[in-house]
Amino acid sequence: MESDLEDQRDHTSARDALDAIGNDRGRVGDRMSAETWWAAPAQGFAAALLVAGPFAGFQWAWLLFLASVLVSVGVEVLFRKRSGLNISRPAGPRGRALLIGLIHLHVVSLGVSVMFTVMGLSGWILVVAAIVGMCTALGVVAYDRIYAAEVRRER
Repeated sequence: MESDLEDQRDHTSARDALDAIGNDRGRVGDRMSAETWWAAPAQGFAAALLVAGPFAGFQWAWLLFLASVLVSVGVEVLFRKRSGLNISRPAGPRGRALLIGLIHLHVVSLGVSVMFTVMGLSGWILVVAAIVGMCTALGVVAYDRIYAAEVRRER
């Protein structure tokens, strides 16, 4: 008789613990997507600076690369301070795939930018940089939504 009572208590405390975990996941998802309004455009700007680097010429490109890194690091530091989150990896496979896609976009676009510089078509670099900046900003919005959804989803 006493063991039936203990079983019921264990079941209730386990349910309460699972509910608390679910609530925590919901709050993390909300905090992750609450910072998107400023982080996405800032990261898009950093990506545009990275790709626009060769526009300044090879001897000055490092300044734009440095500015890109400083903006990216600044966004990360400010995000951590404002949200209280320290994100070290994607929450799931969809977020990971999106990040890999964004990295490939940046690498290929930087290569195209260098190619345009060598060919003397430096005006096109700004077009590529603008497109990459917008794609990155939209990708960050999508990543934040995917991350929030993957964190909220029960496993």
